[in-house]
Amino acid sequence: MNTPRRFSSFLVVTWLLALAVAFSIDRAVAEWVKTAVPIDKRQHLTKLVIETIKLPGWGWFTLGVAILLGLFHRRRWYGAAGLALSAVAVGVTYGLIKWTAGRHRPVKGIAPFVFKPFPGGLTGLFKEEALCFPSGHALLSFATAASLAVLLPRWRWAFFAVAAAVGAERVLENAHYVSDVVAGAGMGTLLGWLITRTVLAIQKANGDGAPGSPPANEHTSDSLTQ
Repeated sequence: MNTPRRFSSFLVVTWLLALAVAFSIDRAVAEWVKTAVPIDKRQHLTKLVIETIKLPGWGWFTLGVAILLGLFHRRRWYGAAGLALSAVAVGVTYGLIKWTAGRHRPVKGIAPFVFKPFPGGLTGLFKEEALCFPSGHALLSFATAASLAVLLPRWRWAFFAVAAAVGAERVLENAHYVSDVVAGAGMGTLLGWLITRTVLAIQKANGDGAPGSPPANEHTSDSLTQ
């Protein structure tokens, strides 16, 4: 087994172990948040802070970042497409899995091991409210972080730190269990990385280099500057 594949396997195993640990502490954390971390959204400053932290978990924010990539990144619209397609994949994945799992938010009652698959039947796929597994904000923010880490590797830790802050906020707001966030983080990272790498591989195969970039068959760093 080569080193990249071994490292990928290590990351997957680590994620699965983290998910198992997260399930084991879901109830304790949700109960602690409910009693020890009261959040009053009626306070304008509190609401502003919450909404600011959650920004990377919204689709329109990701779309804006994709447009900036298309305009300024040396990969141009290939880079933008990698991020945008990652967001689309996140939307589809999130919708299907949350409906299949049928787990409701802790604010609706702390019951981390209650799963009611396919709530509301087929219409529930679009109308069932307060489903939480996995966290959509975590899924999208980590997919965005992974995609940007491929395109701008020098800033990869900053991107993932921002995504982690989004996940933490969702738990502290008691909108999600820890396992919702851990599941979303792993799925999002995989989707963002895989789709963006695939799009860039298509660009390379087509020999369609961005203006001012080295030939597509040369090894280059996917960063904004060399």
